[in-house]
Amino acid sequence: MPAPNTVYEVTCRTVQSRFLLKPSKLLNTLILGVIGRALSLFGVKIHLFVVVSNHMHFLVSADSFSLLSRFMCHLNSNIAREAGRLHHWREKFWGRRFSAIPILDDESLINRARYIISHGCKEGLVLRPGDWPGVNCIAALTNGKPLIGRWINRSRMYADSLKPSGVQAESGYITEYKIPLTPLSVWADISESSRQRKWQQLVDGVIAETKQRHEGANSDALGVNAIFAQDPHSVPAKTSKSPRPFCHTIRKALEKEYRAGYRAFVGMYREAFGSLLSGHLRSLKQFPEDCYIPPFAYRVQNPVPG
Repeated sequence: MPAPNTVYEVTCRTVQSRFLLKPSKLLNTLILGVIGRALSLFGVKIHLFVVVSNHMHFLVSADSFSLLSRFMCHLNSNIAREAGRLHHWREKFWGRRFSAIPILDDESLINRARYIISHGCKEGLVLRPGDWPGVNCIAALTNGKPLIGRWINRSRMYADSLKPSGVQAESGYITEYKIPLTPLSVWADISESSRQRKWQQLVDGVIAETKQRHEGANSDALGVNAIFAQDPHSVPAKTSKSPRPFCHTIRKALEKEYRAGYRAFVGMYREAFGSLLSGHLRSLKQFPEDCYIPPFAYRVQNPVPG
């Protein structure tokens, strides 16, 4: 398994790629509030993110993968509730569990950062990354504009609704969170102004590439008004999904090392799980770090015969 504080590219896609994350001023603020709340609870480091109409991308790192998993569970469940409430969607929200792909070298880290900031442009929706009307960090990365969201304490609001006095104004349940972006490790030792110039160079590259693509196709971007006009329940005519890589790296030796470590992790887990099913509770200590141990009830109720 990757070392602590490895940067992961995390992706979450809505069910059937529906436009349930269609941007609006209210939803943008609520999503930022959920991100801010999750960061305050779990101490995960977030480097970059974008939320488009049917999926989200994050570059994040954490002290352990289990911590990252808890962070994403809190994030996804609360975004699903807020967006589902706003768009009157009461069914399953996410297509599947989040995908987390480790990034193992600096070159790949920059490549994935560029890929994420190109969202909105690469789909032909806007001409510049900063024009995307949904949640993104372009302005925060290039000129230091703060990212601020609102978290609504729905649990306390519901508890108060059961009291004779009833609920107070919604503003009484709102907490504002400022979202800190942790610099990428490759740029951690340079000044903030230098980092902003680095990000601006990446953005300028995306703008130039987008302009060239539209000029070659003699077409224009869809535009912000068309994005706002999307039906959040609708499904895109075509969804582009590339195969999920095992890890992000341009170095074969790193990929080989990572695959070997993963095979060893799986082997340790299978051996400990088989021992546990046989009734050896001491095998709990044999499970590798950062894995999910089966619930105790499952272990007791499903022993292996013999």
